[in-house]
Amino acid sequence: MIIKFNLLPKKEPVKLEEVKKKYVFLRTFLIVFIVVITTIVVEGFRLGYTLKSLKEEKIKKEKKLAEYKKIAQKVKFLEKETEEIKKRISTIINLKKSQGRGLQKLEVLLENIGRNKIVLTELSIEPSKAEMNGVSSDLKNIANYLKNLENRRDIIKEVSLRKTEKKEVYIEFKAGVLF
Repeated sequence: MIIKFNLLPKKEPVKLEEVKKKYVFLRTFLIVFIVVITTIVVEGFRLGYTLKSLKEEKIKKEKKLAEYKKIAQKVKFLEKETEEIKKRISTIINLKKSQGRGLQKLEVLLENIGRNKIVLTELSIEPSKAEMNGVSSDLKNIANYLKNLENRRDIIKEVSLRKTEKKEVYIEFKAGVLF
């Protein structure tokens, strides 16, 4: 029999020694602090760049706005000018239409004078009416003249005999015409 002696110490499980981590909280705080500061700095630069680009955009838009205001003023001026030109054109057209109307009115008033044996001593023509004084040898001639005027409804609206006065050899009359 053999006797064995184990001179080696017994193997005990090696216990890892818990090393206390020193300053763990301080390290974590320092990392979080650095991250926060870095984020703030980065955001500051980003906001600064955004602010700069917004200011540049504002300046560009203000220049465009000034250009558009000038254009709007020109448009208003041109609209006023266009209205003025339209008024001028309508006036010219109206004058062109009524250009022969005065002569036409005069022609209607004078065309039956010789036929009806009357003489006009005074004639005043306005755009909407005419006044006439005349003489004739007979009331029938005056009546025929005024009747012929009434038959011209395209130009004359109303004919009125205002006064007749018998003189020794002739008859004076006053009449009015509305166009």
